Amino acid sequence: MQRNVHTPDGRVLAVEEAGDPGGRPVLVHFGTPNSRHFYGPNAADAAARGLRLISYDRPGYGGSTPHPGRFVADCAADVRAICAELGIGRLGMWGISGGGPHLLACAALLPDLIAAASLASPAPASAKGLDWFDWHGAGKRR
Repeated sequence: MQRNVHTPDGRVLAVEEAGDPGGRPVLVHFGTPNSRHFYGPNAADAAARGLRLISYDRPGYGGSTPHPGRFVADCAADVRAICAELGIGRLGMWGISGGGPHLLACAALLPDLIAAASLASPAPASAKGLDWFDWHGAGKRR
């Protein structure tokens, strides 16, 4: 099911739901570039497990209004608006790849709403001691 959610600042967020409509809500932050659309097998698996999947186009993508000057942490207010519109008091949430930072912002700013899991999320490029080559077994650069 697809719908539009209006934010308190007048923007529109395009939201999609899949899985079990009466199931436990789980909001998904997909990677970047972002899309709210679920793959059919994921929706079927969620329905079989009693999960209500929810996702949205981040501002400026798909059917969502742009939000000039937006910070990643601003997604917490958007998620709160979605939860209010859908009548959700608590939910699980996961983010993958570029959705990971959005998930972590929500975990920090909406602890009353969520349990969180981040999958394959990028780290800040400026993180001290981060070695971008270490992840694939190449070890330290020479």
